Amino acid sequence: IVAGIRWRCTATSDEERGMRAMMGATRAASSPSTFRPPEGLGLIEEGAERLHQWVRSECGGNGLVVITGAGVSTESGIPDYRSPLGSYSKGHKPIQHDEFVFDPYQRSRYWARSLAGWRPFSLAVPNAGHRAIAELERRGVVSKVITQNVDSLHQAAGSRGVVNLHGR
Repeated sequence: IVAGIRWRCTATSDEERGMRAMMGATRAASSPSTFRPPEGLGLIEEGAERLHQWVRSECGGNGLVVITGAGVSTESGIPDYRSPLGSYSKGHKPIQHDEFVFDPYQRSRYWARSLAGWRPFSLAVPNAGHRAIAELERRGVVSKVITQNVDSLHQAAGSRGVVNLHGR
């Protein structure tokens, strides 16, 4: 559900191996851990508590930073850009700043496309990935969420420590 969440510490204790087994995380012994939250909301709370205990004991309790991109929101119906079915594969070409500022036709095209794309954004709701991250934040496992997404689904799921890299 949530790919690319990596631990800031690289502990290799028996407890970590047990935690990875319980949470469904996988990693090679020499690379950073990758966390995959359990499927289903009932398991998220139990898994978040186990992860919280592990972070406090193995990472000093500082909390993790989660970095997300378009992939976390595709399950909510927000299309990405670079996947085989993404916007770029359909011929979408992002407008450049100079085109927007100096070309009335391109500016009009930009706003028309934005208007057409607004409905999917306005109807989107947080998915299990957003909710898992928010639950981990609520429990103190995650301290910040850094995202390039402009859909506000992390905030809608309950995350409060969200840093938006662009947009808005």
